[in-house]
Amino acid sequence: MFDDPEKKVAYFEYAVGLVFHSWPVMKQAVEEEWGGVESADKRDWMAGAVFDFITANPDVEADDVEEIILQILTDEFSADVEDDSAYELATDLVSLWKSSQEDDFEPIRKLHETVGKKLLEKMESEGGAGAGSSETANAEATPELVEAPDAQEQSQQQQDPVVDDDGFTMVQRKRRY
Repeated sequence: MFDDPEKKVAYFEYAVGLVFHSWPVMKQAVEEEWGGVESADKRDWMAGAVFDFITANPDVEADDVEEIILQILTDEFSADVEDDSAYELATDLVSLWKSSQEDDFEPIRKLHETVGKKLLEKMESEGGAGAGSSETANAEATPELVEAPDAQEQSQQQQDPVVDDDGFTMVQRKRRY
């Protein structure tokens, strides 16, 4: 479907955001602010960290992704997930990654149809209320992101490292969603 590998990655990045927004554990963590008032931002950062890990390790296994998910949940949300939902989430993410690398975007389209549109409807029914999570849902749920991921490509290119006069690289927070 795409000759440009960056477009494949952009579709996958969108899917990762949708998966984290729809995961019941993460929904509860954000709603109940397990990670404090910035729980929605932490969710988005977590999705970005997992996305970065998967794309940096193309032959990644679900066990490795699950380990990262559980570690971040413990560190950022003080939560221990004892059911298998983190492994199921990791398995879904690895499956989406492999599908996108094989130019099979049907699973991502289905995810958009089931989750992305619900996020958009929820945001519209709330009337745009809420600061971080509604804006995040709107950014991810818009069909334009699926149809034209070029905007995400540009934002990724703008995140080049900043090196000061002494040669140190400044740490910058990544905003994925």
